[in-house]
Amino acid sequence: MKRKRADRPGWKRVKRLGYQQKWVEALSFSGYTVRLTLDEVSEPAYMPVGDQTLCVGDRGYVYLQYFPHGQAYAVTKMIDEVGNTVQWYIDICRGHGKDENGHIWYDDLYLDIVVLPTGEVYLLDQDELDEALIKGAITKEDHQFATKMADGMLQDILAGKRDAFDFPNFFA
Repeated sequence: MKRKRADRPGWKRVKRLGYQQKWVEALSFSGYTVRLTLDEVSEPAYMPVGDQTLCVGDRGYVYLQYFPHGQAYAVTKMIDEVGNTVQWYIDICRGHGKDENGHIWYDDLYLDIVVLPTGEVYLLDQDELDEALIKGAITKEDHQFATKMADGMLQDILAGKRDAFDFPNFFA
């Protein structure tokens, strides 16, 4: 498992980052939310998705991150500099929370789901999950948990349940 932080320490290409976080209790969502603004970058970040390459990080991009209370996933909605949604990136994780220093963290279980605004859906990093099991970085139970969680999320997404991942902007 990889423990990650919402404030992305060590993100080399981002030279200046805006950061806000808050706890939200709403009908549609309960949990921590984070707003990252990529205020200055040394170079854009690109990601291959399906048969295309997406720019997922550049000056002026905003990442809205959601850590739903009691759920084993985290969602990052990536928005470009003119306000268009680039993608929703869903990390399957063992858990998430806030540490003693106030940092939002999540224990990443390698599997990810990408949903594009066109409705295309991709499961990513099955190979990383399998490799983590082989190397002993996760247990067999973690592997099964991640697979089951991703399968459930994919079923919801493919059934058109956008409320599973498309939360409101609580920073607007």
